[in-house]
Amino acid sequence: MKKASYLVILALIVLLVGCNQNEDSMKSAGDLESTARIDTEKQQLEIGPVSITTGLPLEEENTENPKFSVMIENSPDARPHSGLVQADVVYEMEVEGNVTRFLALYNDDIPEKVGPARSSRHYYLPVAESWSMPYIHFGGSPQAYNKLSTLNVPTIDGMTQSNYFIRDSSRYAPHNAYLVTNQLDAFEEEPINEKFAFDEDASYEEALNSTSLEITYNNFTHVEYQYDEEANQYKRFLEGQPHADRETGTQISANNIIVAYANQQLIPGDNSGRIDITLTGTGEAVYFLDGQAVKGTWKTEDGNLGFYLDDTLIALNPGKTWVQVVDASKKENVSY
Repeated sequence: MKKASYLVILALIVLLVGCNQNEDSMKSAGDLESTARIDTEKQQLEIGPVSITTGLPLEEENTENPKFSVMIENSPDARPHSGLVQADVVYEMEVEGNVTRFLALYNDDIPEKVGPARSSRHYYLPVAESWSMPYIHFGGSPQAYNKLSTLNVPTIDGMTQSNYFIRDSSRYAPHNAYLVTNQLDAFEEEPINEKFAFDEDASYEEALNSTSLEITYNNFTHVEYQYDEEANQYKRFLEGQPHADRETGTQISANNIIVAYANQQLIPGDNSGRIDITLTGTGEAVYFLDGQAVKGTWKTEDGNLGFYLDDTLIALNPGKTWVQVVDASKKENVSY
C-alpha cells in the first residue's frame, strides 16, 4: 500500500508540473501574440497615412490638401510648365495635330500655380473619373462636353468659373491660363487607385535592362527619360533639354514610367481633325522601373484603366508615375 500511495503521489506531482508548464507555454504564446500585435499597431502609427497616388507616407498637414486632376497644355507656346513637376501621376496623350496634352493628378504636394490649363478631350474623362478625383479644365471639345455632364466627380471649367484661374500677361491666350490652387476648397472625394500597386521590393524575372526611354510624338515633342541609378528615378527631357519647372527650375523626374499602346483614329465628320483614343478592352504596356523594362498589358474593366502583369496589378516603386499613351500603330516611335 505504501508503494502504491507513493506512485499515486508521484503521478500527481508529474501531472501538476505538466499543467503548470502548459499554462506557462500558453501564457508565453499569448504574450508573444499580444506583443506582435502591439508592435504592428505601433509600426502603423509610426508610418502614418500613406498616399493613394504615390504609395509614400503623407505628412499630417498634407492629408487635408485639395485633391484634383487638371488638364495641362503641351504645345511649344505652353512651355515651360508650372507645377507639373509636383504632380503625383501624369498621363500624356495626343490631341488633334499630334500635339500632346497632360492629365496631371495632385494629392501629396500641391503647387500654388498649375498650367497652362487647357481644354478637355473626352478620352481623358474616364481616367479622371476612375481615380475619383475632381476634374479641372479650361474649355473642351464638343465630344468632351457631351460626357462632362454625366461625370460622377466634381468639375471646374475655366470658361465659366474663371475665379479659379489667373491670366499670365507675359504669354498670350490660350496659352496663359493658370489654375491658382489656393482658391480651391477641399473636395469631399478621396482618390481611388485600382491602376497599380506599390512594392519597393518587387522584382521581375523577365525584366530587361533599360536605362533610357525615347518617345517621338511629333517634330516638336521628343520625350526622353534617363535613369538615375543613385536616386532610382527617371529624369525627363523634352526636345533634348531637361524638362524643368518654370517656377523653380527643378527637372521633372519619376520613379515609374508606363508606356501604354492604344489605337487612335480620327473622329468621322470632325472638321478640326480631333481624334479618339481607344482605352477600352486591352492592349500592350511596358513598365520602366529600377533601370529595367517589363512587358505587360493594360486592361479596362468597369471603366477603370488598370496595368497588369500576368493578370495581377503591376507593383511599382512608391513615388511618382508617368503614363505615356502611344498610338499602337506607331511603336517604332518608342525606343529603349
